[in-house]
Amino acid sequence: MISPGPITAGQVSFFLGITPVFIAWIYSEILEHKKRHYLSKVRSEAIIGNLGDEATKEGERDVLLEGGLQPAASPKAMNFSVKFQLIRFFTLDEMFLIENRSTLRVMSEFGAILLYFYICDRTDFFGESEKSYSRDLFLFLYFLLIIVSAMTSMRKHTEKSPITGKSILYLNRHQTEEWKGWMQVLFLMYHYFAAKEIYNAIRMFIAAYVWMTGFGNFSYYYVRKDFSLARFVQIQ
Repeated sequence: MISPGPITAGQVSFFLGITPVFIAWIYSEILEHKKRHYLSKVRSEAIIGNLGDEATKEGERDVLLEGGLQPAASPKAMNFSVKFQLIRFFTLDEMFLIENRSTLRVMSEFGAILLYFYICDRTDFFGESEKSYSRDLFLFLYFLLIIVSAMTSMRKHTEKSPITGKSILYLNRHQTEEWKGWMQVLFLMYHYFAAKEIYNAIRMFIAAYVWMTGFGNFSYYYVRKDFSLARFVQIQ
């Protein structure tokens, strides 16, 4: 194990970045809970009182305002600049947090995973252990995964080419994503069990994974003609 050592600039940057995200996510969950509670209360009162649709909408708006939440903004009002969105984030704007609750949750989960990796790899909090490889156990777990995957995720897709209009039978996105997913699991199992005897096969799978990733990106650019910065950042 490597001792934690002195605090580095990278660690400080990580905590300064993830802390406001985590706080904002917790606050967004609280706001979402309040919103659902008030909306369910309004709907119950509307059903009991046999109110019309217009009265129900107006009641929901009033209850949201009373609960400290702002009504949904119009589509035109949502086209704000990035700077204004950052201001809404740091000021804990309630509607902004509710609208981006799922994104904040994913970012918080990712930060928690990185923190867990650091604790496992750079501290003595968890004890060390030696990797032991058993071919029978390795093959049993992998074939068990194949059986479960075949029962739950294999289905026929009718994806059509935007150019010819015909069905893409081979190397369509669903097929390549399935293959890459299975190879990712095999990569993890290879490192977890230290299965050195399949090293050459893993090298071939990595080459195939890189090729399919490049093929998918090329196909997207060739068909969609989307060379925007947002798409470029998305594939990084």
